[in-house]
Amino acid sequence: MYNKNLVDNLTTGQSKLLSSRRKESYEIYENLTKGDYKRINLFDYQFPEYSPYNKEYLKEKKWQQELMIKKMTDNLNNEEEIINYLDQFKDKKVKKGNQGLDPKYLAMVEAFYNTGLFIKAPQNVELKVPVEIFYELDQENPFLIDNNLIVAEENSNLTIVIDYRMQDQNLKAFHNGLTRVIVKENAVLNIVKVQRFNDQSDNFDSNISLVSNQGELNWIPIELGAKNSVTNNENTLIADGSRASISSVYFADGERKLDLGFKMNHQGRHSSSEIESKGVLKDKAQKVFRGDLYFQKGAGQAKGSEREEVLLLDKTVDSDSIPALFSEEDNVEGEHAVSAGQIDEQRLFYLMSRGMTKAEAKQLMVEASFNPIFDKIPLNDLKGSVINDVKTRIRS
Repeated sequence: MYNKNLVDNLTTGQSKLLSSRRKESYEIYENLTKGDYKRINLFDYQFPEYSPYNKEYLKEKKWQQELMIKKMTDNLNNEEEIINYLDQFKDKKVKKGNQGLDPKYLAMVEAFYNTGLFIKAPQNVELKVPVEIFYELDQENPFLIDNNLIVAEENSNLTIVIDYRMQDQNLKAFHNGLTRVIVKENAVLNIVKVQRFNDQSDNFDSNISLVSNQGELNWIPIELGAKNSVTNNENTLIADGSRASISSVYFADGERKLDLGFKMNHQGRHSSSEIESKGVLKDKAQKVFRGDLYFQKGAGQAKGSEREEVLLLDKTVDSDSIPALFSEEDNVEGEHAVSAGQIDEQRLFYLMSRGMTKAEAKQLMVEASFNPIFDKIPLNDLKGSVINDVKTRIRS
């Protein structure tokens, strides 16, 4: 199924250099053994049958005149530029662990991607409205492998919203994605990712970034769906004064399984990072959270923090949290905190004494936790839809 013939078909009509990169990635893919995700009991996962993705996923807006936006599957006239950007990720790996998800999953994306975008904000461009990308899965398009490259050049400022969604609650769909990000000097980039697949589907997503001096990258990942969802977000602060933050929300109910990995790799002096994750588990959901802070030699006076707060609505959930801090420097500040607990019964009783039902009181408590991060979603329709989804599932 995932063989050389498929790669040859996918390179038809594609740029020469990107076609060569596909073929190189296929050779890597062939020689790798797929890893397991033991903490959520995901063993020997079998990739589903390949199919193309033919839906339009980019909303037409006036910002397309200000940005360079191209589909990675097209015959591109700037492929040398794209390859040069991709090559910047070589030798930038964190010393412990992989870049992104399991290497087999990454090689699969690079060899077999069926969609994806190259987005570049030129120097000094500041967008007032967010870029909107909607990857929707349906009966005709149940299979998505997106390979995205986003570049914010010097002094640029933009926000990108990527919504992974579906309407069919019975469709068994698959997503494996890779988003690489480069933030140049004094640039600011905000990326909102919302994942709300049904409980029959599987989601795998890798996010890897390089942030230059005085650059700033802010991630807002919202994990609400999929039967199995495995994500990784790794940021390397490569120069002085670089900054990165992750403001994450997750909600898992039923028998959903979540494996969330967040990494901040400090290389530059005075670099700073923050990982903030707020979650709710319900029914028989399982979750593992990994938050890693790395301070490499030379990252003097860097600061990093991570904290996770998870609300356990039922005693039948399974929640693991694995924060870690590694340092090769003495003059750094790193801190981590994890809070996991049941609903505060006294607070619940107080709200119910004010006339609320138990479900309404729980809903209010969850909203109070999530809203500071939901407020960072710049599209009101999307924010409202996400909030309503959470409300409905808390009450069920």
